[in-house]
Amino acid sequence: MFRQSKAAEIAKFSASQLKENELAVFYLGTSGFIMRTAGQAVIVDPAGFLKDDEVIALKTVNLMLFTHDHSDHFSSGDTQTIFKETGASILAEPKVSSKLEGKIPADKLVRAESGRTYTFDDVTVHAIQGIHFGPILLYQIKMGGLTLFHGGDSGYVNLKDYSSQVAVVPVGGMSPTASPEAAYKMVSDIKPDAAIPMHGSDKQYREFEQKIREAMPKTTVITMQPYTARTIQVPSR
Repeated sequence: MFRQSKAAEIAKFSASQLKENELAVFYLGTSGFIMRTAGQAVIVDPAGFLKDDEVIALKTVNLMLFTHDHSDHFSSGDTQTIFKETGASILAEPKVSSKLEGKIPADKLVRAESGRTYTFDDVTVHAIQGIHFGPILLYQIKMGGLTLFHGGDSGYVNLKDYSSQVAVVPVGGMSPTASPEAAYKMVSDIKPDAAIPMHGSDKQYREFEQKIREAMPKTTVITMQPYTARTIQVPSR
């Protein structure tokens, strides 16, 4: 489906000045997000969402993360395009990493393993085993003094050891493992200040939000449409 380029919006997002404890998020679609703090920018599962002029508009990106190799999460050609423009390091689930070997410089490509923690300058990422059709990794990301969680399109796994201020969680869509109930259980474990549902239908977003509103009223649910941006003030912990 044709859509109008969002290069101007991405350029504005990339250049915006952020204060301490502010997180800027740009939702690409499915589980694709660009996330920025005052000093760092990370892209998760960009798949093929970004047009060439939008990649140019990204400016600084420090790190790309990939949860798994399904086509709505990862595209080898588009990943190479983003890398050529940004030079960002890449941390990827092993099947993704193997598809990028020889195409991305070895010193920029890291094969992620569940249970391990990786550091890229001021960004620290912990990889967590998820549940899906095939292998999938979930990520707890620490940057700019904030702790974030990204759940790919996994089903529920125990996340009680991964308390985070912001949780981006899958609520269903075409995923055979994700659901509003599984996402609610993830958030119940993580206890974030803000939860962002992704990878779902409007109905699933509403069902998830209702569960959180009833059971966890102190957690703010932020529902975003693809190709929109939001800046979140995250309380200190």
